[in-house]
Amino acid sequence: MNQPINSILKKFTQRQVLFYFITNVIINALVPYFGFDDLNAVYMFRGEHPIARFFLPMSLLLPLCITIDILNKTTALLEKEQVFTVLPPKKIKVRFMLKTAFLNAIITLLLTLAAMLGIHACLPENYSFNGTLLSILSGILAGGMAVFFTLQPIHKVKKLYPH
Repeated sequence: MNQPINSILKKFTQRQVLFYFITNVIINALVPYFGFDDLNAVYMFRGEHPIARFFLPMSLLLPLCITIDILNKTTALLEKEQVFTVLPPKKIKVRFMLKTAFLNAIITLLLTLAAMLGIHACLPENYSFNGTLLSILSGILAGGMAVFFTLQPIHKVKKLYPH
């Protein structure tokens, strides 16, 4: 007898959220921390190691990779558990995964860039940030994005396969 989609996805979702949150907080806090030349003078867009060098790729790659991975894992789990009777063709699933992932990535990148440009426009000309605080902020931001981009695709899949 098939279990409802919610009970199948509950434990799976909890594990995935925890895994993505922990790994992204650690990686995205440590990489900038050790990547800054001078932790007392980190600039937004200028210098050899500005914060934009870490935030912008993170805001593009994190949603893209997590969305593709979680959609792939979720659909594979639901197929294995035989939750639904009619399976969409592989081509449609791949198109759905890529469209969702690229949309998430582009929107996140644009929002991050807009926020960074807005902050940059409001700051004095030679303002620099504390690298340690930016590293912590990077980790927290990555953790939040990891949670969101794990839950959002699973919610989309649940809407596609109502049970």
